Amino acid sequence: MKKIVMAAIAATVAVTAVFAWPWSKKSKKKVTLNFMLNSPELTEYYKDCFMQYEKETGVAINADILQNDYQTVLKTRINSGDIPDLFLTSAYNDNKVYRDYEYNLEKEPFMNNVQNAILSSVTLDGHVTGFPFVVQSHSFLYNKALFAKAGISKLPETLNELRDVCEKLTEAGIQPFSTGFAEWWVLPQTTYPSMSDAYNGDYEKLFKDVESGKVKFGNLPQVDFALDLIDLIKQYGGKKPMESTFDIQVSDFALGQVAMIHQGSWAEASIRAVNPNIDIGYIKAPRSDGKAVIAVESNLTFRVYKDGKHRKETLAFLNWLTTSDYGKKWIPEVIKQISPLKGAAAPDTQLAKETATAQAKNITCPWWIFKGPDGIEQPFGTAFQNYAAGTASRAETKEALTRVFADAYDIE
Repeated sequence: MKKIVMAAIAATVAVTAVFAWPWSKKSKKKVTLNFMLNSPELTEYYKDCFMQYEKETGVAINADILQNDYQTVLKTRINSGDIPDLFLTSAYNDNKVYRDYEYNLEKEPFMNNVQNAILSSVTLDGHVTGFPFVVQSHSFLYNKALFAKAGISKLPETLNELRDVCEKLTEAGIQPFSTGFAEWWVLPQTTYPSMSDAYNGDYEKLFKDVESGKVKFGNLPQVDFALDLIDLIKQYGGKKPMESTFDIQVSDFALGQVAMIHQGSWAEASIRAVNPNIDIGYIKAPRSDGKAVIAVESNLTFRVYKDGKHRKETLAFLNWLTTSDYGKKWIPEVIKQISPLKGAAAPDTQLAKETATAQAKNITCPWWIFKGPDGIEQPFGTAFQNYAAGTASRAETKEALTRVFADAYDIE
């Protein structure tokens, strides 16, 4: 998820060939499938997948891949009737947002290959509304060599312990953070895991109370904790914390110029492209209840347009993705992230291994913010970004967060 989640990138993968049903055989019928995807950091992996599919089946796949304003562009295309055969969204609330366009998959045999526990994020009113794409995690990444250089042997679990670590790193001449604060999406990812103890994890009740007006989101005590966390990262984030982008984070971290960044499992390949031998791990996100966590979720969701003229062929692609030799290996061995498929091999990466350990120890939180109303992620992040930039006070930020949710529920 990154999400989510670089600067604007657009890429098109066009493979001209012939499609056949089933996927293992070719026919003379020429078909071009149109996909719309985000997470442009995966562009080369998408391209590799589509080329392999073309090689095995003769399918033509045209994919528009972009990040900034992805949801706006997608909704504009849907409203204009230019709806892709397959498109990528979040899970949870997006199950409702796209209910008039998504094809229910519960009767498709290939869905039996998906882990049952993961299907909860794409299930609405008993229907499986989408295909979970990849299991991702995020928290604070740290450079183990730099921590050892600063004499840090115990990882922090609380905000005060994280502050102590920053001071030790600074004393050793090491910049603690590269912030990523120039990217709006980094702010929600940095803050919501540390707010995940809100309502003791009963997020459905939380959002019901916010929607009814019983609770103002900005008044949650977890918001103040998140603002304290931002203050800490900014304080130890170098001379120009608001100019740090994802690319700068990756470069600073990979080159050993900083000890920590807040990013996710999707960033490991980019980091290792710069420094293949770097030794990294996760620091859990601190919370006000003292129970630090790593955010883990299958949030990216493939959705099949239910009225698409190539729906059958699009379902064939998902069938291939879950049953072919290449398809089953694509996520763990090519993308090197955690697959949602039953029995899938674990990717040979440090962050994937640490994610599996966190899941086994039950020290994770879901990507709970996506259970809230539609369209709140960017204004949620922007409110925190304005606070980090110093253009909004703490009181103004809390009020802005309250308005984000109030306005979203008014729209719904």
